[in-house]
Amino acid sequence: MQKVTLNEEMQRTLQIKETEMSFSHWIRSFRHTAQHRLQRALHQLLTEGLQEESVQLMDKNSSRKYQCKMMHLTNGQIAFSLKGRGEESTCSESSPLSSDQEKNKPLPLNEPISNHSSRRMTHLSHAESTQLKTRMGHLVDKFPHGLALINHDWELTYANPKMEEVTGFSFLKNYFKKLWDIFPVNEHYNFFQQYLRAMETQETVEFEGFIPNTDTNVQVTVHPTEIGITVFVQDITIYKRHLQALKESEERFALLANNIKDVFWISQPDFKELHYVSPSFQKMFGISRREAFLNPEILMRHVYKADQSALQEAFDQMSVKENEVEYRIKDSENRMKWIRTKGFPVEYNGHSYVLGIHEDVTEYKEMLELKEKSQQLSTITQMSAGIAHEIKNPLTAIKGFLQIGAANPELRDNYQEIILDEVNRIEAIVQDFMMLSKPKSSIQLEQVDPEQLVSYVLRLLEPEANEKQIYLLLECDTIQDNIETEPKRLNQILINLVKNAIDAVDLGGEVRVIIRMSTQELTLSVKDNGPGLTPQELAKIGEPFFTTKEKGTGLGVMVTKKIISDLNGKITYESQKGRGTTVTVTLPK
Repeated sequence: MQKVTLNEEMQRTLQIKETEMSFSHWIRSFRHTAQHRLQRALHQLLTEGLQEESVQLMDKNSSRKYQCKMMHLTNGQIAFSLKGRGEESTCSESSPLSSDQEKNKPLPLNEPISNHSSRRMTHLSHAESTQLKTRMGHLVDKFPHGLALINHDWELTYANPKMEEVTGFSFLKNYFKKLWDIFPVNEHYNFFQQYLRAMETQETVEFEGFIPNTDTNVQVTVHPTEIGITVFVQDITIYKRHLQALKESEERFALLANNIKDVFWISQPDFKELHYVSPSFQKMFGISRREAFLNPEILMRHVYKADQSALQEAFDQMSVKENEVEYRIKDSENRMKWIRTKGFPVEYNGHSYVLGIHEDVTEYKEMLELKEKSQQLSTITQMSAGIAHEIKNPLTAIKGFLQIGAANPELRDNYQEIILDEVNRIEAIVQDFMMLSKPKSSIQLEQVDPEQLVSYVLRLLEPEANEKQIYLLLECDTIQDNIETEPKRLNQILINLVKNAIDAVDLGGEVRVIIRMSTQELTLSVKDNGPGLTPQELAKIGEPFFTTKEKGTGLGVMVTKKIISDLNGKITYESQKGRGTTVTVTLPK
């Protein structure tokens, strides 16, 4: 405990009977303003490394004025002397350290007064002790956290500027006041409780608190010392705000992850370690998250063997670029599911990860399958109605003429040609349907010269074109490469397209076939200067039995599209009413 020892002259001057007392009790012998001046002077003496300091004081009882001189002694003591105004006599007191064993130890930083039995007075301070006090004083004042010293009488003996900033209190005028006179107990009960605990147990106590005066969250460390307790206060308001924001962000993410059917995951690029997988994983795959963390490769065991290689290849690609794969699994109830997995690489804090999502697309796949079957059924229904209509017309004609021939045998020869035309029409419809049903697997690829094949088709159709005085023209770049395709199907494509163009062009018109070859594909364009099509007609091209020709069935376009699809090609139509039509076919080399 901090004590001062008074000699007889000091006792007589201040009218004090005790020879020893606490510094806080002794300083109350002076007026309130004088106490503050003495505290400031003492603080400068201790922190700035001064050898001596003087201050004017006035005692509380007789209102006498004194000049107080303080001197720093080599053994760590501080000597006070009082000299009355206009008087020659002086009185002195010495205030050494609090234990006999620490006589030679320098005065602790900002510890104003201590006690010692020795009353010797010296006039010089140790140079090294002074420099150390100076450095330590500057260090404590600039310390980034709040620092306060409280003695065993619960009096505040020092607080650095940072403590004033954190608490919002000015302490210079509150030195040696009781702590509860500065901070109301009811507002700071938690702080007092922890201070008392440290004081009584003599153990370091750490806790978090809130200072309403500055709206500040603080981390408080209380260290017991021989003179009382030392309090360190760190402002953790920003840290707490960041922590709260992080907690709220995690709660929002957990709310999303726990209530969405899709599975989020984070993995090492080699997929041998999982860092995160959302709770929906177990429901989707029938595998617990714990099993997945312990053995990430367990997922592959539930994947259909036919899909495992595609999934593994996709995983390898995800460590380099974004990738997506669909595959089948068996869940815990041995049901088949379709899963779509997307993943992409990311870099975070110098480490590589793969982020991804698993989606259960079983219902989507079933819906597509149902839609496809529905479309097939609709097409079959539509085509069946069309077939019945197209075949019924020639059959009606054949039946009628046969009935006439039966009734009039002499007229049979007159109707024979008509009957044969109608039979040929039925045969053509059947052949078109046979072509539509021909499987893609029956394709036999050969090396074909495009220019030679187009020239052959034009020569084949030239008589038909001459009947209508139509010009058949060929535009062709110099082609040195052949194309690998099936010549019969390519012939059928060109025959259908050129015949349609001839049928569409009026007398004296023109049909132009254009061949272009690139390094990757062959482009064939059939262009006519016929009447063209309206946008509505253009949109219907390819539908069963839609045709603009008087005796057409619309099946030719369907057959052409089917053959082009079998050859992995594409077909496009461009047309404008009154300006003709251009049909373009693109086939891979």
